[in-house]
Amino acid sequence: MTSSIQLRSLVLEAAGVASEVMARPEVEQRWDEPSALDGMTVGSLAAHLVRATGATLAYLDRTDPDVVPDGDLLTPTTYFHFAVDSPIHSQIRDVSASESEIGFRATIDKFSVLLETMAHRFDSEPEDRLVAALQGRLMTLDDFCRTRLIEILLHLEDLAVSVGLERPPTNPAATAIVVDIVTGIARHVHGDWTVLHALARKERCEAEVFPVF
Repeated sequence: MTSSIQLRSLVLEAAGVASEVMARPEVEQRWDEPSALDGMTVGSLAAHLVRATGATLAYLDRTDPDVVPDGDLLTPTTYFHFAVDSPIHSQIRDVSASESEIGFRATIDKFSVLLETMAHRFDSEPEDRLVAALQGRLMTLDDFCRTRLIEILLHLEDLAVSVGLERPPTNPAATAIVVDIVTGIARHVHGDWTVLHALARKERCEAEVFPVF
């Protein structure tokens, strides 16, 4: 089981790799061009990556550190299941486009300050810290860090692909966490045997299991 310290370190490490990709001249040159994601420019994608990473601080700031849950906590799997139907999901493109208007250099600087702040904040938060991550639903900071790994790793690759760069090397431990969550989402939606068929007996799989979102 990955510890809180290890999880937070993995998030910061992945975000650091993302910041290196984002700072490449190819990104600046293609800032206003379409990205690999439908409906988003390279700049919008970069801005979304910054916002997705920074959500950690935003949710920490808005959650009382002494909050006590009155129901089941969200997991990374249920977080993404609910997030797809959340109103903010349909607004991502517009919000990202708006936030990219500050330009390449300002976005890079914003990300740099964000990562420095996150590193200091992670050091001060206890292992059992909760955050109100989605419409007031609570989850552990550890599990929210797991959701950030999905956002950061997938979108740093999206950004690299968008400007003709190879995917940079990332920590296998972080990738394994993402694979576990994505598989968990599929199991939550389709059930174990459907997922098993999709992975090992495609001829018996009657559902489109992957991609999960």
